[in-house]
Order: sequence, then C-alpha cells, then structure tokens
Amino acid sequence: MKISDYLKKEFCIMDLKATTKEQAIREVASCLTVNGKIKDKEKFINDILERESLGSTGIGHKVAIPHSRTEVVNGFAIGFGRSKEGIDFKALDGDKVNLIFLMGANPSELNLYLRLLAELSRLLMENSFRRELLSVNTGEEVVDIIKKYEASGLVR
Repeated sequence: MKISDYLKKEFCIMDLKATTKEQAIREVASCLTVNGKIKDKEKFINDILERESLGSTGIGHKVAIPHSRTEVVNGFAIGFGRSKEGIDFKALDGDKVNLIFLMGANPSELNLYLRLLAELSRLLMENSFRRELLSVNTGEEVVDIIKKYEASGLVR
C-alpha cells in the first residue's frame, strides 16, 4: 500500500483559511469528515490535539504531519492542506508550516499507519518534492506528484 492509495484529490485543501494550528487541523479534518473518512470529527480533532500536546508534529522544512491512532477513523485517513502564509506549529526548526498532512488510523491498522507515516516522512525529506507541492494548484496535482515520487523508488 502507498500514500496515493489513500490520499485523494477530494482530501486536499490548496488554500487553507486557517491561521492557527488548531484551525488548520479542524479545516482538514472537516474535509475528511465530509468525505466519510472520520466518524466523529470532534473526537478525531481532540485525539490529534492530544497527540500534538506530546510534541509538535512540525518536522521542519515547512512541513507538519499531525497524526493519531483513534477509533473514530474508518481504517486509515490522510488529508492535505497548504497554507500560503504559513502556520505556527512550533516546528523543530522554528519555521512556519506551509504543508500539512493530517493522518489518522484506527488502532487495528497500526502496521499500515506506521508504514505510511514512515513513507510520507521519507518523501518529505526531498527538497524537490516539497517544492513541487508548494507550486501546484489542485488536489489532483498533489496526488500526481505523490504518485510520481512513489514510482521513483523513494517509497518502498
């Protein structure tokens, strides 16, 4: 299984309205909920924020991957949001975040969750991958970029 098997264009928000971490999480979570991936949006958001309180998921390079294992996810869910202005996620490098991948998985999907989190992290280490995500205009293009980099062998 690959990230592109789960991230669909409908789960991508190309211009987040959010100005705070919580607002960004809420905005992407709402998109996943509308598309049937989340059974209880408020519980999902609370679980994500609880995980976030343990340590920022702002991994640097203008990227954050807020995530949680929670019973309110149907299998595995991933959404994408891009902020042109940047959002303070208390990232490790101190920079604001422009690229947000929100992930949730039912606890029964632990292996899948860990594998996809590792694969996404590996992709996000590539400067060219991040640059392309910052330059595209549609959710379809986001998915296409992910597929392109998955096919390049960066993701096993």
